[in-house]
Amino acid sequence: MNATNPSVIIEVLSPGTRDYDRGMKFRLYRDIASLQEYILVDSESIHIEAFSINENKLWELREYKNVADKLFVKTINAGIALADIYEGTKLMAV
Repeated sequence: MNATNPSVIIEVLSPGTRDYDRGMKFRLYRDIASLQEYILVDSESIHIEAFSINENKLWELREYKNVADKLFVKTINAGIALADIYEGTKLMAV
């Protein structure tokens, strides 16, 4: 893994940074030639936005909102259950 040429970046959104992470930061990240995916994990609700470059070099959005969903990270060809991502948080408390 090369930290200077990331293929995927995962951000955990906080109330204070969510607008910046979705807006200006994402615009800056899109200039990174090696970047293939940008994944935003909401810290206040079960919601993940996964942006990825398609075959036409356009950014596509996949959203995950159900704890039963599985986030698929194309870049590493792996999936992770949202239940595992949010495990131990107040969002998973019964």
